[in-house]
Amino acid sequence: MLYLQEAGDKENPALLFLHGGGLSSKQWQPQFERLSGAFYCLAPDLPEQGQSAAVGRFTLEDSVRHVTEILGEKVPGQKAHIIGLSLGGALTLALLRAAPQMVDHALVTGTSAGLGAFLGWLTINSTWMYKLFPQNMLLDMAVRQFGVPAQYREEFRQDLINGMKAEFTQHFTRALMQLQLPEAGKLLVCVGAKETLVAQHDARKLARTIRGARGVRVPDVGHVWNLEAPELFSITVRAWVSDKPLPAVLQPLV
Repeated sequence: MLYLQEAGDKENPALLFLHGGGLSSKQWQPQFERLSGAFYCLAPDLPEQGQSAAVGRFTLEDSVRHVTEILGEKVPGQKAHIIGLSLGGALTLALLRAAPQMVDHALVTGTSAGLGAFLGWLTINSTWMYKLFPQNMLLDMAVRQFGVPAQYREEFRQDLINGMKAEFTQHFTRALMQLQLPEAGKLLVCVGAKETLVAQHDARKLARTIRGARGVRVPDVGHVWNLEAPELFSITVRAWVSDKPLPAVLQPLV
């Protein structure tokens, strides 16, 4: 069983948060603080990460199984709203495809639409270079890559170091190569305006490909914007899962 954080009244609508690759459920603390008064908030540490490091290597299939077990235990017979960032977003898409009956609304941000064979092969076969860099340099690389705000650097230090391990990178890269998109869903696709061109492209692809999806660009933020702009992120989640208008600052993806 995955390590799980939970907060809020179990009688309230459930929000399940899925963290980014190389992070942990600690990523969602700002959302727990803002949303657990109105929602039952759940956030696992995914396999090979955080306090679930010993559960086994990360695969989409095993992670979907773990998450459906959590939902079956914590909100039996009910749907949950699923919120996923980056690798957690890919898992959200896999869950929406494999178990749509368990998902109400879903929100993904900074999420891959899948990884092609060549780029995946290149990534997997480049991980040996990690051994060439000292740990502090890897940490700095991870902070820049993920766009983690400076005040969270120490809090996520060990998570980020673990996330830069070659074996984990190989495992989640293979998972992204195997990702199959859901056909439909009540899905909000977000991307930070400061994210890479690849991330922007993938967000547009998801919004156009998945029936019922809607895409938005979030101004002035990067990859881990739930930490950069926790109030805006939480307001966006609350609005989307409640079928209310989204914050006016969000820009339609075209």
